[in-house]
Amino acid sequence: MQRVLAGVAALLLAGVGGAQEPSGYPSKENPFGADYAFELGKPIQLHVNVEGVSFDSVTVVALQEVKAGTKVKCEVQFSGAGAAEKKATVTSVLLLEDATGKGLERLTLDTFKVKPGKPLDEKQRLSAGAESLSGATKVYVYIQVVY
Repeated sequence: MQRVLAGVAALLLAGVGGAQEPSGYPSKENPFGADYAFELGKPIQLHVNVEGVSFDSVTVVALQEVKAGTKVKCEVQFSGAGAAEKKATVTSVLLLEDATGKGLERLTLDTFKVKPGKPLDEKQRLSAGAESLSGATKVYVYIQVVY
């Protein structure tokens, strides 16, 4: 009987652990920050869970031709899901860097909400310098989740 109870307890603990890490992504500290390779228009695979919000990817897409000396309208899209029991507020910043790690431009998004149990598909438009977009090879992604 004790083995059965121990087995049930182990299953319950495993279920609680799974609830803390939705979609199988590792939990990361809040605020989260990490460097990734960057290529304009290509999704950056984040695969992290920050305080109950799982982030699959972030993508920066130019909405017009990238011409030297101009500001380029872009769309930044975060995808993922909210798994916490409350609505979360997300603050995010992308720091574009060149191959040597020199900062080129800071892309600050407006804060946005993630509803519990709902998919995250946040799209925001902003402008960035053409030189920053074409010269960036790395991006530092900063995400903070607040309840």
